[in-house]
Amino acid sequence: MILNSCENNPGDVGLSFISPNDTTGVKFLDSETDSMEITSYSFKKLINAYASSTMLIGKYEQYESKTLLKFTDISGDYDSSTILSATLVLKNSNYYYVNKTGTTAFNVFKVNQNLDFTTLTLDSISSSTIGTTSLGSYSGVVPDSQTISITLDNQTVKDWLESAADTGYAEKNYGVMLQPTSASNTIKGFYSYANVLDNIPYLSIVRTKSGVTDTLKLISSESVSLSDAPETVIPQDRMLVQNGIAYRCGLNFDLSKLPPNVIVNNATLEFTLDTKSSFTSESGSKTMIVGLINDTANNNDTLFVNAFLKDTINYSVSLNQIFQNWNSGNLPNLGVSIRGSFELQNIDKFVFFSPTSPDAATRPRLKIYYTLRN
Repeated sequence: MILNSCENNPGDVGLSFISPNDTTGVKFLDSETDSMEITSYSFKKLINAYASSTMLIGKYEQYESKTLLKFTDISGDYDSSTILSATLVLKNSNYYYVNKTGTTAFNVFKVNQNLDFTTLTLDSISSSTIGTTSLGSYSGVVPDSQTISITLDNQTVKDWLESAADTGYAEKNYGVMLQPTSASNTIKGFYSYANVLDNIPYLSIVRTKSGVTDTLKLISSESVSLSDAPETVIPQDRMLVQNGIAYRCGLNFDLSKLPPNVIVNNATLEFTLDTKSSFTSESGSKTMIVGLINDTANNNDTLFVNAFLKDTINYSVSLNQIFQNWNSGNLPNLGVSIRGSFELQNIDKFVFFSPTSPDAATRPRLKIYYTLRN
């Protein structure tokens, strides 16, 4: 004989068929109807974008992006050369923020210190880190998928070749900073070293040595972009998530109405995108990453979960593991963080309605199904 039965403690699939008013022992809390307070804040978390496939350069209103670039693995065979010309070539990745046909303008300055590009963040740079004499410049509208060329100072490039041959040479190769000027009214993305050979930046050097003139092409490089914007870019009654800088947002939940040590069957957080205030590129990802905050001093997080769009503006994410850890007392309830999944790749801007939004329908909403333990 076969008996059909149901689970006393249903999982995520079964919960969708259960009314909040059921009599199976599953309880339901809704922040919208049960006065479960949610508070939010936005914060800046300086990141290292060394792994990015894009170098960001330019200015747009209160936003600024600059890039450190260094050519590496230079052979020691090119010392004692006379440099006839040196040209830096960058290829447009077709990423922009926010003005696609705006002017990109920047100067090239010498880096005065040996920097670790793999750990560098915005606060690692001081006024003494970068030189003040321009080694080259560019200003113009960058065509889609095309390259731009910047003529560099011959003596600086000669110093790079000499220092590659002689580690005791006084002038070291610490790379250059591509620093935007006030003439720039957009931020452009150029392919970095982390791309296929046809797209990466390179340095073309025409030189003479021992009566022979030839052209060198340096292709091995490393780079890291540094982007910034003041907190005044955060709109009122909103939460800001912005890649590259990076801005993240935090959410705190008053769980006093959730009994301790219950079984959290499903905890779902929903939040809404303000599309009018946001800027997202066609090539970027709109997926968000939600993490459990385990250090409020530095807003460090763990236990990451992806949050996806249910439609064009509404996100939903299941946070069962996070809420179960809080409720069981394994981890303190310090809230969650939200960041962009493409945080290292661009500076796309995601503005979400906060718990103080005048329109209640757009506020973050928390739904918790739980079962009391026997």
